[in-house]
Amino acid sequence: MTLLSSVSSLVRSSSISASVSRTGNLHPTRWFQPGGNVKAFTCTAQTTRRFVKFKILFCGSDEFSVASLKAVYEARDLWESIDVVVPPDKDVGRGGKHHKSLEKYISALKRYADSQSLPTHTIPSGGVKSWTPPPPFDRFDPNYNESQSQSHILLTASFGQIIPLKLLNLFPADHRLNVHPSLLPKYRGAAPVQWTIANGDSSTGVSVQRLVKYSEGVDAGDIVGSVGDIAVPADATYNTFLPHLAEVGGDLLVKVLRELREGTATFKTQDANEITLAPKITHETARIRWSEQTAEEIDRLHRGIRHQVAVWSSIASTSTTSPTSTTTSNQTQTQAQGQAQAQVHLISLRALSPSEYPTGLPGSSDTEGETGIGYLIKDGKSRKLVVSCAKGTWLEILEVQMAGKKVLGIKEWYNGLPKVVRESGIVRFS
Repeated sequence: MTLLSSVSSLVRSSSISASVSRTGNLHPTRWFQPGGNVKAFTCTAQTTRRFVKFKILFCGSDEFSVASLKAVYEARDLWESIDVVVPPDKDVGRGGKHHKSLEKYISALKRYADSQSLPTHTIPSGGVKSWTPPPPFDRFDPNYNESQSQSHILLTASFGQIIPLKLLNLFPADHRLNVHPSLLPKYRGAAPVQWTIANGDSSTGVSVQRLVKYSEGVDAGDIVGSVGDIAVPADATYNTFLPHLAEVGGDLLVKVLRELREGTATFKTQDANEITLAPKITHETARIRWSEQTAEEIDRLHRGIRHQVAVWSSIASTSTTSPTSTTTSNQTQTQAQGQAQAQVHLISLRALSPSEYPTGLPGSSDTEGETGIGYLIKDGKSRKLVVSCAKGTWLEILEVQMAGKKVLGIKEWYNGLPKVVRESGIVRFS
């Protein structure tokens, strides 16, 4: 039997005649005729990786995490299922002490997940350490099979809780990722955006990093993706700047997930020499240090943290007598007059440009060079409060709130001061 007749017999005995493309698809081809050309018969094959879809456990809380979840949710080709983990709802008090009511605070991530009918799971009040994840993420066999290693993945974004090792160990090392709004290792910690603004950075970025155990450090995992050179607007506040970073973070996360699926993702160790920290914002963080901070630095701090806590200062009590303008020490003045210190929150303020610096202020010759001196300026029907800051800079305060009181514009606050205080034209901050 000749080669041609052998091939012809083989083809005729088959129920299907086909060629195999490089993508693994079958394509019909012509039947052979005895004595015809063999070129009509082709059979080529190339092994193609079989992509699996992710089963995602997504942990987050606020609008930053919503952007990441939304980007992943809309990339439907990437996932088979998404389970969302959120902090517990909170009762938030509203109104004064005599008319207090409670409202339920529901995290932005939970609201978004509910709107997309995604299953949500709430962390108990005892914290994530006491929580067991839902199936299929609740157990992990060290001898896991290939499909499990390719599909199960833990994602976090602005979750606000340390992920315990027992939860991390339920996922392969490269399949536990966090979206962080800074260019790591810069600004590791709880408040990277706040400190980016407060420190006056001109640019920043977003990183996706591997989640690691707490003992290795917060935000210390290897970097698998980042976007840099994101300009920080000169007037940026946390609330105005965060949405842009959130959108960049969502797009970056989807890109990383595609690279993981395709086997092209690479992880890079963080440079220990470049580490800076972004600690949690506290009440003490918001305290103004008039002798150390310029007006611009106070303004930046205010813009970075005012969504959490207003910057504040102590002020010699304005409810009885006026501070004198003859002492050279805030502390000496307060002690000499026996006045209590009241706390005042600066709700709205701005740094004055040099061309706006005040001149010829009443009593200024006695307080020249001092910081934290507030001058009450009456100009027709308008009222202003300007305060001397470090390095000869000046801050204008537009709205204030005394402890337990409502927010007041400076004119209203000014008019409510005792006459002796208004006439002196000076208040002292410390």
